[in-house]
Amino acid sequence: MLNTEKTNKTILITGANHGLGLSLVNVFLNHGYTVFAGVFKLTNDSQIQSLKEKEGLYIVDMDVSDSKSVEKAAEYVGGITESLEILINNAGILCQDSYNMKNYTIFDKLDVDSMREVYDVNALGALRVANAFTPLLMKGDEKLLINISSEAGSIMDCTVSDWHGYRMSKAAMNMAGALISNEYVKHGGRVWQIHPGWMQTYMHGERNDRAHHSSDFSAEHIYRLVKNADAQKSDSLVFMDILGEPLPW
Repeated sequence: MLNTEKTNKTILITGANHGLGLSLVNVFLNHGYTVFAGVFKLTNDSQIQSLKEKEGLYIVDMDVSDSKSVEKAAEYVGGITESLEILINNAGILCQDSYNMKNYTIFDKLDVDSMREVYDVNALGALRVANAFTPLLMKGDEKLLINISSEAGSIMDCTVSDWHGYRMSKAAMNMAGALISNEYVKHGGRVWQIHPGWMQTYMHGERNDRAHHSSDFSAEHIYRLVKNADAQKSDSLVFMDILGEPLPW
């Protein structure tokens, strides 16, 4: 049974409209957190609307590719809470070639222009959010930044030759995590880069039922890692899967 007792813990989750972000919002709400859900272009049919009546949920309009939008979101959240315990950078997109499941290599014509948008969201977007919300995060007790990365961003474990934009954006996100961690550790903060696994989501335009597990499964396991966070307290920077197993950088 879920623990629905109200806590004093606060969390910000970006990319919360659907998929893993929405599942994370639901899990942390069910465990008593006050949740700030960053959503890009909220509409009446947005999936997060199904949770809007839940106590402790604040829906935050935020485009992570727009610095002014992120700064405005930080001002809004700061007007409601004095601190954040956890920040989860979950917002992310695929390149057009990835979206169409095309395995283009360096011998094919690559759409580098579309890759800029992916880099702007997946890598710089995570940096924008961390930059804007670090003052609130450093006022919390947990001081935990979680970047939803991917094994696709591992340079050491790379054995493929396609999906340039997505893989490169996640590698850049990992470097952002390392740079942030080097500063956070001076202030008692931590950074986790988490690979959520191959999920049944709609990132390719339709549900990928071939994937290993649901976004709810990944979200619950990420919550368990957070719940047992003290076990990782000595590590200011980790790259791991949802079971806590380390991944190669």
